Amino acid sequence: MGAAHWQGGHAGRTGLVLAALAVSTALPAFQPAAAAVPVQAKESEANEVLLEVRLGSMVLSDAVTAYELGRDVYLPLGEMARLLTLAIRVMPGAGRASGYILSEQRNFSLDAGGRAVDIAGKREAVDPAQLKLEGDEIYVASRLLARWLPVDLDLDMPSLALKVRPREQLPLQARLQRRERGRLPGRPGGYIDPGYPRLATPYRLADVPFIDQTLGFGLDGRGGARSTAASWSAYAATDLLGMEAALYVSRNLHAPMSAPRLTLGRHDPDGGLLGPLGARSVLFGSVPVPGVANISGSSATGDGIALSNRRLDQPTSFDRHTLQGDLPPGWDVELYYNEALVGVQQPGPGGKYSFDDQPLAYGPNEFRLVFHGPLGQLRIERQSFLLEQSALPRGALFYDLAAHRDREGRQRALAQFEWGVGEHLNATAGWQRLPLFGATRSYANLGLRSYWNSVILTADTVQADDRGRLAQLGLKTRLGNVAISASHARLDKFTSEFFTSTNDPVRTRDELRAEGVLALGSASFFPLSLQFRRDLLTSSLERREIQGRLSAYRNGTALSNALRWQSLGAARHADGALQVSRRMAGIGITSQLQYTLAPAARLDSAAVSADWVLRDGYMLNLGLTRLFQQRELRAAGSLNKSLGSFGLGLSGFYSSRRELGIGVRLFMAMGLEPRRGRVLLEAQPMANMGAGSVRVFLDKNLNGTKDEGEEGIAGAGFTINGANVAVRTDAGGVAWLPRLPASRHADIGLDPDTLEDPQWQPQIKGVRIVPRPGKVSRVDFAVSMTGEVDGTTWLLGQGGRRPVGDLRLELVDASGKVAATINSAADGYYVMTGIFPGEYVLRVAPEQLERLGLQQAGTHTITIGPEGSVLNGRDLDVRPLGGA
Repeated sequence: MGAAHWQGGHAGRTGLVLAALAVSTALPAFQPAAAAVPVQAKESEANEVLLEVRLGSMVLSDAVTAYELGRDVYLPLGEMARLLTLAIRVMPGAGRASGYILSEQRNFSLDAGGRAVDIAGKREAVDPAQLKLEGDEIYVASRLLARWLPVDLDLDMPSLALKVRPREQLPLQARLQRRERGRLPGRPGGYIDPGYPRLATPYRLADVPFIDQTLGFGLDGRGGARSTAASWSAYAATDLLGMEAALYVSRNLHAPMSAPRLTLGRHDPDGGLLGPLGARSVLFGSVPVPGVANISGSSATGDGIALSNRRLDQPTSFDRHTLQGDLPPGWDVELYYNEALVGVQQPGPGGKYSFDDQPLAYGPNEFRLVFHGPLGQLRIERQSFLLEQSALPRGALFYDLAAHRDREGRQRALAQFEWGVGEHLNATAGWQRLPLFGATRSYANLGLRSYWNSVILTADTVQADDRGRLAQLGLKTRLGNVAISASHARLDKFTSEFFTSTNDPVRTRDELRAEGVLALGSASFFPLSLQFRRDLLTSSLERREIQGRLSAYRNGTALSNALRWQSLGAARHADGALQVSRRMAGIGITSQLQYTLAPAARLDSAAVSADWVLRDGYMLNLGLTRLFQQRELRAAGSLNKSLGSFGLGLSGFYSSRRELGIGVRLFMAMGLEPRRGRVLLEAQPMANMGAGSVRVFLDKNLNGTKDEGEEGIAGAGFTINGANVAVRTDAGGVAWLPRLPASRHADIGLDPDTLEDPQWQPQIKGVRIVPRPGKVSRVDFAVSMTGEVDGTTWLLGQGGRRPVGDLRLELVDASGKVAATINSAADGYYVMTGIFPGEYVLRVAPEQLERLGLQQAGTHTITIGPEGSVLNGRDLDVRPLGGA
């Protein structure tokens, strides 16, 4: 990303901030209570946030619930202990936690009511304001938790990320090291698919939409004249004609109404669309056309059709990725790549953002989109790719087909294919038509991708319909912490959107790019990027460009500096942009400096903005900017409150040119909870994400369906993709799960530990759904009363009858399926819990008997009644083969 591009986008955001539309992270603050013991945090007092937890490069969880209370961030003690594999168990009802840290000699005991904690035999007092009881967790201020546990916790609130740096080796790290030494199979970390059954959410001909809408009014004075402004926009998503529908409309008081944007289609991450075509995405209406390397960039939307079977979690092309989406008015979005800021955008005329053709490097490619709302809203989206894992297996075929007509009537079409030729070789081929230089041009392309060890080699050729040609060789690899990309292209009268028609066209192009991290110890790291491009023109002139970016993050402070140097013949130009921001809980400061180095050194602009989270959910934002060439100083301020059902903000600005203005903005998201027909009003967008309505009930007749007279279960909790969430069911057994990522698998599990009765167990552990924008997925969890059986396993021999341990016991149902297993303890005792009602046979596993040369003296018939049964003394005897 060049400095000029970065500078232009960031200047746009600065203008927005200084127009008093607050873009910093903030939601309601909490005023600590003066109670003697921890209290339940009220929803209106606490800012609930979902944090991604990382241990080095490994994601431990992508959604841990935390609370921002005043100027502290409170983390769940039980969930953090589970993620870090520490033996600490939380008993929130009693306000206690106990266990040990790393070894049993380092005991841990917390008594929240008694305001004390005991660690390794040392007792110390605890400030009750640093503990919060919420649901089934004890939340502890992060600084205090880091002192208790053997880890340092780096909170990156702008990224909603928590980075764990162990001071001592954790059991999790030791296990990973053993796995690496032993080359054990399985993933080294992260989420593991639990194999939940797929639950489909049926499409409807028409449904009630979810709507995000913004209404704004303004009054300003410039040059002695006054003017007013009013605008309204809405983004709606729902089911329509058996497909997903997304509609964007906007209206401005002093401008004609823009044409609405409507898209219909379906997405399926499992590739179940269009029968034998196995499509994963099928769209009609307003659709983009993907770009092709050296030919075209990703285009704006137009009316047409697009379909693809490319995986939805893969890059949009081999070595480049485009990030697009909907963006409400007044919002902006920052793009970070491998922890470095690369660009900022505001919504375009169609209410969308688009970061086109971001280059990908060998190794990890971590993209993070940070969305800032005008009333302090914040949302994070993450995408991650490993380029070396993008190779198609032998025989696999990916395709992209698209065509549209834009608002100017220009047509664009594309057909691209990628085929797995062999284990390490992929082939690409395609055709594209696009408007260029006032005419319609066509291109055909062929390519090869070779994946060998730590190197990717590429060869591409493009033929245009005017006989222009391009041939390119490329290489991608990694040297230590640095990813290297290099390419050489030769052109013969070739023009495209990347190589425009000029009197002195490009004859050859050489590019070299390096992406890496400069690490100074375990606590300091600096993402850096360097790109060099050399164009040899037909006239033998050389055009050179060098772009560099260095970023850093330490103790809540982020810094990013981008530089660009260009030369053509004797002409030189260099510019840059520096941003420094610091955000801790409740306060944030951002400063920016844009400058030119050549042909003459000068400052172009400087800006600083600060925001404070006040009491009762109010946020104050103040900003100053200086435009040096225009000799203008501008000040702005805003006061916003993100209320539970809507957001409201007041703003104003004044400049040294005696320009001033005031404005008000209202945001409201609307939806419908389908089980009870309740209208939902929120200050956070809802339309572009999915949601779930989950019901938990006690299934007395064991039919898996909630019948009349069967009661809902209150207080039940859930996991989403392995992470515990703070949502609990209400008195009717219903819970609302908002903002589920759309078009991706979401594994929703019922947490048995949150059920009131230990004999209650869910009939299925969880389900897999694919959330849709503006659609509520209904999920039911039937819970049954279960029973248990215990006894002892005995060995019969010449010496008499004695207990024998480590025998594998099986509970077999009427169909012959093994319903449960357990191993007896060293003294032969066993207890098997969570047995659903029914008739079973209890036996020792036949395979184990055969392997040990034993035979079973008898089995037990086990009957568990509908109200649960506890059966004691079901002993099992085994004897050596041939014994009496």
